[in-house]
Amino acid sequence: MAIPISQIKQIVDFIFSKNGYDIKNLNISFPQPLDIKIIKDTSENIILSFTESLPKVTWKKLIKLSAYVQGLTLGKEGGTLKLKYLPDIKFSYDENSETLFGNSFDTSDIEAQIDAEYQDEERNFLAKKCLQYGNEWATIASQGGTNFAECDSYSKRQLKRDCKDFVMSNLKQDPEIMYGSVILTFLLMYVVLPVILKFILERLFRKLFNEY
Repeated sequence: MAIPISQIKQIVDFIFSKNGYDIKNLNISFPQPLDIKIIKDTSENIILSFTESLPKVTWKKLIKLSAYVQGLTLGKEGGTLKLKYLPDIKFSYDENSETLFGNSFDTSDIEAQIDAEYQDEERNFLAKKCLQYGNEWATIASQGGTNFAECDSYSKRQLKRDCKDFVMSNLKQDPEIMYGSVILTFLLMYVVLPVILKFILERLFRKLFNEY
C-alpha cells in the first residue's frame, strides 16, 4: 500500500524537529544540514550513509541513552542500524516484535565493589552512572552478536575503547551530571572521572570476558 506524500512529509518534519521521530522504543532526530549518501545494493536494500553531521538516536530504560547513527540499511522485512561505538543492530519492521536493546546484565556485584571503593556521595554517584552506561553498552553489543567469551586480544582492546567512548559520550549529555547535582568541572572530567571509569570498565570487562 502506497504511503500518502503528506504522511511522508510529516515524518520528515518530525525527524528534523527538536523532538525527533519515535520508532518503537527509539527516538531519532536529524541535524540540519544533513550529509547523507543513499544507494540501492544488488539485494534491493536501501543503504543510507551519514558522514560529517550524524543523526542521533535515543532510548530510555533505567536511564536515557543516546548514540550517533553512521548508517542505516533498509531491507524488505527489516533493517540494520550502524551506530558509532557500537556493533550493528538488526531490527524488524514488525510492530509486534520485541523492542531493541533488551535486558541488561546483572552487575550487582560491581555495584557492591563501588560502594566499598567510593564511599563519598559524589564519586559513588559518578561510578554508578559509569556502570549503568557501560552495562547498557554491553547489552547492546551482546544483542548485536558480540560473543565476549570468544574475543581475541585485538577485539577486546577495541571493545574496551568503544565502550569507554560510548560511556563518556553519554555522561557529557546526562542532565543529572551536566546540570544536576554533579557538575563535571575540569577537575572531575579530566582527573577524577578517568580513574573512576577505568575502575568500572576493568571490572565490567573482567566479568564479560570471564576473566576471574
